[in-house]
Amino acid sequence: VPEEYWGIDGIFNTNAKDQITAKLYTIGDKKIDKLEIKNKDQVDKILADLAKSNYKIAEVEEKKTKRLPSPPFTTSTLQQEANTHLGFSAKQTMRLAQQLYEGVELGTKGAIGLITYMRTDAVNLSDKFLTEAKELIGTEFGKKYQLSEPRKYNNKSKNAQEAHEAIRPTEVSHTPQSIEQYLDRNQFRLYDLIWRRATATQMAPAELNATIINIASDKNYTFRANGQTIVFDGFLKLYPDRTKENLLPKVKTGETVSCAELKPEQHFTEPPARYSDATLVKEMEAYGIGRPSTYAPTIATIEDRGYIARDERKKFFPNDIAYIVNDLLVEHFPHVVDYQFTAEMENSLDEIAHGKKEWRKVIGGFWVPFKANLDKKEVEISKKELTEEKSDEVCEKCGSPMIIKIGRFGKFLACSNYPECKHTKSLNPEEAKQQEAVEATNEKCEKCGEPMTLRRGRFGPFLGCSGYPKCKNIKNIEVKMNMKCPKCGEGDICQRRSKRGKPFYGCNRYPDCDFALWEKPTGEYCPKCKQPLVYAAKGVIKCSSKECDFKKEAEGEAPTEPEKTPAEE
Repeated sequence: VPEEYWGIDGIFNTNAKDQITAKLYTIGDKKIDKLEIKNKDQVDKILADLAKSNYKIAEVEEKKTKRLPSPPFTTSTLQQEANTHLGFSAKQTMRLAQQLYEGVELGTKGAIGLITYMRTDAVNLSDKFLTEAKELIGTEFGKKYQLSEPRKYNNKSKNAQEAHEAIRPTEVSHTPQSIEQYLDRNQFRLYDLIWRRATATQMAPAELNATIINIASDKNYTFRANGQTIVFDGFLKLYPDRTKENLLPKVKTGETVSCAELKPEQHFTEPPARYSDATLVKEMEAYGIGRPSTYAPTIATIEDRGYIARDERKKFFPNDIAYIVNDLLVEHFPHVVDYQFTAEMENSLDEIAHGKKEWRKVIGGFWVPFKANLDKKEVEISKKELTEEKSDEVCEKCGSPMIIKIGRFGKFLACSNYPECKHTKSLNPEEAKQQEAVEATNEKCEKCGEPMTLRRGRFGPFLGCSGYPKCKNIKNIEVKMNMKCPKCGEGDICQRRSKRGKPFYGCNRYPDCDFALWEKPTGEYCPKCKQPLVYAAKGVIKCSSKECDFKKEAEGEAPTEPEKTPAEE
């Protein structure tokens, strides 16, 4: 349930004609919490109090801070950073890392493994790498970026495999630019990330100058402005993070300032974000669920089996079947799905490996009660009770009651008289009407010669043989985008769907032509490189080519999506 809250910004002019933007920070001696100002009535009261107030600089605080680089990559941090910065899934990251580890042909040098072992939870680096990194940093960036002594990191994971190093380039001399020609685009992007992260660990800290300015009114209100400048970039030169400079003007304590404007802004609380690959891996690591080698396969398995899917922002959400399976396991197998179960089992297995526990006792302690409970539940639990619900609907074909069932694509209505009656329909009334709509066409079925009919399914309109169920031939209806294929020049760009149901835009001459776009084309071509322009986020039109930086503002809103093309089920 969204909760309303407000913030108030003040824009102040200094005597030197500079501007400072500050947020309302305290009322009296009390610091304002995020949800302190709940409605417009409170805002209006504050603004009325501040009317005709006089303001002065109450305090100026400056301090220099140092920022150290993050440790070199482990499996989990590599998956997190690759997802955050490159948009790679955990599975994709590990596939690319495996390729870099196994080796890439570097011209006359032959096949060379470019990174160390990528399934590791250790953060130590070899002395050889530390020495070579220091030399390269001095040559490429100058002595002020070098460390007098190598920087070493300690493993936080109590079960870290000390025999492994962190993920690093095998040779620091293989700079990303020097080998870019031998890598495909995604291999290069991942290698570049690994090389920069590992090398940056041996660079000097970044030096920042943080400034806080408090502006007080004579009505007992205080506004605060925070600023930050980078004095020395240090490792940020090679591995920049989200540090942003916000330069504040020079002012003195006691100096008077004038208020140019007070800007109240309404906000609403938002629910916790859904998991991405990065945040899910981080959570699994925190709970001790799995090891470096299992994060990616675990996520891939529950996605491939349909328990979870991704939304348009690549965030995970659970499907209907996930709720049923989870509720079943929590109710009947609470010990196994407890967050601590995997971590405890991993610890027990480690103690077996170190000779501290006997494996038969550990495995038997789990298996004997689990098998007894499993045998008991196989008798007690009914599949129908889990996957079927009663409904008020009646089958229009045979008059039997309809029941709500769960299938591959979620919940739907099915006739209870199955298999005598196989009638099904969507739970959504509008979608159900569309599914029942059938229109005759002039097209003949190429398999049996019967007329084809226009039907509507879960993915939109399609042509189906009127001889169904004897003939199950169906054909997709092409939704053309009024654009010729820029690759072959012969086909038309049409909306299509991937195996996972995600819409994309490709040439209708596939497989002869494999041109495809994920973003919707505008029908125009880039004035720079002649590639198709596509609709991007936030009302921007951009070039579809990754090598071209052309962008422009969209005029008005992007047109709505055409009707989705059907996917063969």
